[in-house]
Amino acid sequence: MIYIIDDQITYNSDDCTLSHLPTQETLSLSISTGRLFEQLLNSEGEILARDTLLTEVWDKYGLRGSNSNLNQYLSILRRALAAYGCENLIITIPKIGIRLNTDIKIERESSPAFVATQVQIDEMPGEHVVSVADSQPVLPDPVIAEHIVEKSALNLRKVLFALIMLMLLGSALWYFTARQPADKNASMSNIKLEGGCEAVIIPGLDVFEQKSLEKQILEMLKENNQSCVPGRRIYFDKNTAFTTTDYGRTIISACNLNSSGHIVSCDNFYYLDWRMF
Repeated sequence: MIYIIDDQITYNSDDCTLSHLPTQETLSLSISTGRLFEQLLNSEGEILARDTLLTEVWDKYGLRGSNSNLNQYLSILRRALAAYGCENLIITIPKIGIRLNTDIKIERESSPAFVATQVQIDEMPGEHVVSVADSQPVLPDPVIAEHIVEKSALNLRKVLFALIMLMLLGSALWYFTARQPADKNASMSNIKLEGGCEAVIIPGLDVFEQKSLEKQILEMLKENNQSCVPGRRIYFDKNTAFTTTDYGRTIISACNLNSSGHIVSCDNFYYLDWRMF
């Protein structure tokens, strides 16, 4: 579904992209942010209770949601919309819930799909009449078909890339936990972060990058409500170069350690080169 907001912004719920029509700029929202925005867009101005949003956006998908998560993602949405000139779309009703500003126009369009073409058969002598079942199938518009094929191929590439990255992360974690400490130190870098947790950089760290990486890791932990305290180890794997405003393709694993220093459990977060607010 495509939503047109105030004739200035479009939101495509199929791929969670927000686009500014005057400038043609586009940014990608995270899946949870996209689910939250779609719930609000479909509410038609009705006030949605916080518990309802937590259930629809997180609980139904086996995720843990909280009021802190909800406030954070609402803030992300507000800033993204404001950057495209749309302010005050999302309104918080204290102690009641969240609703959209009904003074701002919102229209809906179906996502591009195959178009059924009606087949008409002119009257002909009986011996020349061909039934619809015997006729050749009607092909979809080539432009629409090409668009759908390209989109499917893009989605497939994203899925394959994500699977490869997860396999690489699993292999890296196995490698670094199975090798002797001397081998670990030769192939990775360990730094202490503010708060007391240990960060393990895969496959290593340039001394000139340490301050920038510490800031990036702490920002990612804060964004995902992860603590940095003694007894936790953070694995950080960057797959492309990044700046302070672009995380690139990055995986971060926040792991809990037992009294022997072995990993007990990890929370994994994956960033795929999108613009973050």
